[in-house]
Amino acid sequence: MPLKLAFIILSAILLSSVICNRINAQIPGRYHQEVFANVTETNNIQFSTAVPQPINEWDIQSLLSGGLPLNVKEYDTENVNLKMDIFEPSGDVSEKRPLIIICFGGGFLSGSRDYWSMRLLAQGFARMGYVTASIDYRLGMNIYDKDLGARSVYRAVQDSRSAVRYFKAHAAEYNIDIENIFIGGHSAGAFVALHNVYLDKDSERPFPTRGGTQDGNAYPDLGCLDCVGDNLSFSGRAKGVFSLAGAVGALSYIEHAQESPPIMFHSSDDGTVPYGTGKPFSDLASIIIGEDFPVVHGSSIIAKRCDTLGLEYEFNAYTNRGHSVHENGSVALHSDIIPKISNWLYTKYLKPEDVSLEGYADICPDDLFQSYSLSNSAIKYFDWQITDGTIVNGSTTDASITVEWNPEGSNHKVELVPYTENGSEGDKQTFSVAIHDGSMNQWIGNGGEWGDANNWSNGYIPLPCEHVVFEEKNTVTEINLPPNVSVSLLSLMLGNNIILNIPEGTSLKVSNQ
Repeated sequence: MPLKLAFIILSAILLSSVICNRINAQIPGRYHQEVFANVTETNNIQFSTAVPQPINEWDIQSLLSGGLPLNVKEYDTENVNLKMDIFEPSGDVSEKRPLIIICFGGGFLSGSRDYWSMRLLAQGFARMGYVTASIDYRLGMNIYDKDLGARSVYRAVQDSRSAVRYFKAHAAEYNIDIENIFIGGHSAGAFVALHNVYLDKDSERPFPTRGGTQDGNAYPDLGCLDCVGDNLSFSGRAKGVFSLAGAVGALSYIEHAQESPPIMFHSSDDGTVPYGTGKPFSDLASIIIGEDFPVVHGSSIIAKRCDTLGLEYEFNAYTNRGHSVHENGSVALHSDIIPKISNWLYTKYLKPEDVSLEGYADICPDDLFQSYSLSNSAIKYFDWQITDGTIVNGSTTDASITVEWNPEGSNHKVELVPYTENGSEGDKQTFSVAIHDGSMNQWIGNGGEWGDANNWSNGYIPLPCEHVVFEEKNTVTEINLPPNVSVSLLSLMLGNNIILNIPEGTSLKVSNQ
């Protein structure tokens, strides 16, 4: 086979594969319905290397708690690596997919990325077409000093940002849409997620994160938000957030109406994270000697802050779900959790804005070949459907098509479902087309512009196949044709006192006169 011919064939095969992948990636319902049957899981992917973690200082309460890091030494650290488990929809061919990062709960004292309900969240979102990752973050805090305790939250936020940065650096490997990375979690994990999105300036850092002393020993500045972990050239802020029984340390982190709209879930009988304003672990306060937990602001207060700012949000409030607001027993999630989160992310962040189809809705029998198009740079795939007509030019990857209408049809229609590059589906647009033959279109306005459809009885500008009628007026009435156009009519009847102003460059042709 000649080399040139082989190259042409190979190029055609590759192009066909790319187009096929683009078409197959457009799945109706993706990102807000389960559209994949199976999930592929990849474990123990390292995203942060040798990050400093404080060492636990053993005391009686730490021993009684089974070794929980209740009183860590901020001045004495050891380096650890952080890992995550990644979940992807099996068989997915999309080359650009939104990502959801999930953070476990446990009061910054315990917990793990493979906790059963975190896995169910990750798997559920992956079946909707997202890539998901359940991540590690550094544990250990000081429950006897609220200032030192703030460092534990900040460390975890740094780790969450490192996870975001990892996927930005490896976007091609995992087919990630880096413009649509979301984060969420439960309890402490929800603290992490909320602060990832809203604590986004160095000036907002709690002052203990900048260094100080503990028990006479100097502890270090934790550094900037993106100064710890790997892939430091990227920003680690996620685009949007969901919170399951979460809170923020300061309402001032949420600054204005253009912030990322959150979705929150919280039950008023939560005894671990305040539903309103208060200290965490209220149900354990009586048995923790010497605790000094900080005051935080739960979901109901965050909602009020959003109201004050005019920031859109969704708050799902309950009265009887306790702290595990998402868990229905010990093996299942409540049925509303994943659908509400996915629908929020889809409608507020992913779904393309409504598009407008352009083309003629009213045509003549001798002008059955018509072009229809839309202009929206976010739309990359076009699911065109034609009723009583045939597409003669254009395809699902084209923003413009040419249709030959069937004159014998009775329901001429253009329908389009638009999709963005990551496969997010927009609302179906319907464009009805009428074929007219010899109908009358009468001027119903006073003086005015020929090109104003409101001045015509048929609701559109006259077609070449129509009879145009201007009834007699009691006073002189002037109608202005647009400049530099050619106007064709089947017939024209001008009543008394009607004046047509035809500007230079415009022609008026009447077939039957």
